[in-house]
Amino acid sequence: MMAEAILEVFRGDQESGSTKQYKIPISPGMVVLDALHYIQGHLEPDLAVRWKLQSRQVRLVLGRRSMADRVSPARTRMDSLPTDKPITVFPMKSFPVIKDLVTDVSWNYRVNKKITPFTPRPNVKWKMYQEDVDRVQEVPQVH
Repeated sequence: MMAEAILEVFRGDQESGSTKQYKIPISPGMVVLDALHYIQGHLEPDLAVRWKLQSRQVRLVLGRRSMADRVSPARTRMDSLPTDKPITVFPMKSFPVIKDLVTDVSWNYRVNKKITPFTPRPNVKWKMYQEDVDRVQEVPQVH
């Protein structure tokens, strides 16, 4: 028998909304983003969710504990999360909700255009160490 989880997902917009529960099968290697795509593909085709959530545009809540600062939906494996309580998925509070889990992140792009690109000083040899690369690419662990 395949393991199952209950995802409680925000459905709505900026004006109103509530959460709705979905029972989903957990397959090997499945991450939270895969679970959301399962809901979209099999249970609720109108669920609005971005296909790329690496930038943590949603927050996960397990019981009363928010995990937004520790997890990425594209990296957090479903089998690492407890299945005895619903895993609640909300849009990030920082951005206005467009629909369901999709938020308006256009502010980021406007601010990004104002940032002056880094230009190294001429005639300076720049080194990047493997430990620095590893730190940037590290997968956050859920404890």
